[in-house]
Amino acid sequence: MQWKQIKTLFILCFLALDVYLLFMFFDKQQESDFGYESPGSTTLEQELESENITISAEWPEKEIKESYITAGKRTFANKELDYFSALENQEVEVLDQTLILSRFKEPVSIPDNAGDDTINELIKSRILLPENYTFGSWNKSMNTLIFFQKKKDHPIYYNQNGVIIIYLNDENEMMFYTQTMLGKAESPSEEKTLIEPMDAIKVLYDGNRIWPGDEITDVKLGFHRRIPLPSGEQSFAPTWVVTVNENENFYVNALENLAIKNDEMEFLNDVISATLENIQRLPDDNDIRDYVQNHLNEKLSSDNKSE
Repeated sequence: MQWKQIKTLFILCFLALDVYLLFMFFDKQQESDFGYESPGSTTLEQELESENITISAEWPEKEIKESYITAGKRTFANKELDYFSALENQEVEVLDQTLILSRFKEPVSIPDNAGDDTINELIKSRILLPENYTFGSWNKSMNTLIFFQKKKDHPIYYNQNGVIIIYLNDENEMMFYTQTMLGKAESPSEEKTLIEPMDAIKVLYDGNRIWPGDEITDVKLGFHRRIPLPSGEQSFAPTWVVTVNENENFYVNALENLAIKNDEMEFLNDVISATLENIQRLPDDNDIRDYVQNHLNEKLSSDNKSE
């Protein structure tokens, strides 16, 4: 008799457990159907808030579509290069019609604490085809101003074939610059919807590139080199540029949702090394060659010492 009571009790307990589990299943299903979140889950916004990571940047709410683009090295036409004949303060050499090397006879001063607009204004009357470039950054370690070429109204970041590097002296005066340019951009693939900027921020947050207390101060769209092509052209991916604390930029492929490795100092070292190699083709007694060569070697030397 006692065994029957125990058996009945077990059956009732299992029945109650089955009813409870069934209830939990339907409750979970209802949450999923109506988009409710379980108490234990958190959104990215909640995670950022819990670590005191703020977002002051703004970006368009609308969906953005873009494609990869390809472009090759562009040559400067003789007619375009006639522009320099009217500039009294510049001595210019052009190598292979693709690299402009210009020295300021009298260095041009950059005002203290000059902003982007001021620097753009100073430069646009002193370079060829200025509407194709936009100010990118002032690298204080190398004391250089970097201007990126634009395609489809967006900068192409850190590409040797589409950039102006202006070299400054210790008094923040422009001494000389190099200029290269990419040719016509082609879109070999159809446009696709880009990831949302918040998705790019999540990639950086999950990759420990954004830390507690940081502020995301800007988010903008550009292009970044993806892969070189056998034809000599290069492929560029639409890229979200996320600025943290107003001074550090991170790059996320806006189609593949992947962080892009980028090192500005490495880029500048590569540009300087390539320039030093290119100017060897100038005559030994060329004044611009000696002047530029000496300063670029100093830049490389000072960078190596800082390491």
